[in-house]
Amino acid sequence: MSRRIDTGAPQPPQNAKKPLNLGNDTGGGEDYLGRLAKYIPAEIVGLYLATSSAIPKANDGSPRWQAMWIVFAINFVFVPAYFFFATTRNDNKPLWSQIVLASIAFPVWVFAIGGPFRWFGWYEGWIASITLAFVTVAFGFYKPPPGS
Repeated sequence: MSRRIDTGAPQPPQNAKKPLNLGNDTGGGEDYLGRLAKYIPAEIVGLYLATSSAIPKANDGSPRWQAMWIVFAINFVFVPAYFFFATTRNDNKPLWSQIVLASIAFPVWVFAIGGPFRWFGWYEGWIASITLAFVTVAFGFYKPPPGS
C-alpha cells in the first residue's frame, strides 16, 4: 500500500469532449476513509512514542521536559521529510497538500498524547482529545485536485 493519496486521473480541459460514462467511473481518487488514514502520520507518531519513552526520568520520577521538546522537534522535522519521500515514490511529484496536512496533524496527535505540551499550565487532556477528533475528521474532507 502506498502512503500517497490517490488523487485520480487529471480532469480534461473544460472545452474537451467528455468520454462516455458507462456507470463504472467513480471519478477515481481515494475515498474519505482512505484520505483520512493517509493524512495521519502514524509512522512518525510511533517513532515519537518510542523515542520519547526512552528518555530517562528525572530524580523526581517525571520525564525531563527539555528532552521531550527536543524529541518532539526532531520527530516534527521527520514528518515533511518522510511524506516528501513517501509521496514521490514511483516517479510522482510531491503531493504538497498531504505533506502540509500530515505536518499539521503530527503536533495535534502529540498534543492529544500529552507529550511536552502537558507542562503548559493550560493543558487539559480532554481539550486535546476533542481537538484531535475534530482535526482528524476535518482533514479527511480535503480532497487533493485530480492529477496532482
